[in-house]
Amino acid sequence: MRNPDIQKWLFNIAIFSLAVVILGFMFSTGKRIVKNPQKIQLSRVDDAPLVEKPYSYIVLEVLNGCGVTGLAQEFTNYLRQQGFDVIYTSNAENTNFLETKIIERVERTDKSKIVLSVLELDEQKLEHEEDPSRQADFTLIIGKDYKTLDVYSKILKIKEKL
Repeated sequence: MRNPDIQKWLFNIAIFSLAVVILGFMFSTGKRIVKNPQKIQLSRVDDAPLVEKPYSYIVLEVLNGCGVTGLAQEFTNYLRQQGFDVIYTSNAENTNFLETKIIERVERTDKSKIVLSVLELDEQKLEHEEDPSRQADFTLIIGKDYKTLDVYSKILKIKEKL
């Protein structure tokens, strides 16, 4: 009967030792937090500089319709830099789009002129296909002609900076 008493005694010593170590860590961490002279200071919202986003009311989705990896993201970066709200970037249903096009998903507005202007596209690239189920005002589908687009040189400059 002596053996189980020793096991209980050793088990109690192990638990007590772990409790002491944990309390030591807690005390040390608390001391560091309280006495740290270089406390983290979080920026406040009113301290942050305001960035003008002139087209944030225009919501776009960008789809890669030509199969070039990362191309939709490059166009997304450019559009966001211009101030647009790009909510979705992905691949189109296929990669056989020969020409880039813009699909207006909402009732016809003057927004299309802005989008076409920033992307430097002709009105022939604009199609109208209302789709209330989509959250975007416009869908940009990048076709295999992307290298011939005037805006592509600007997109390449952004890529070089990153």
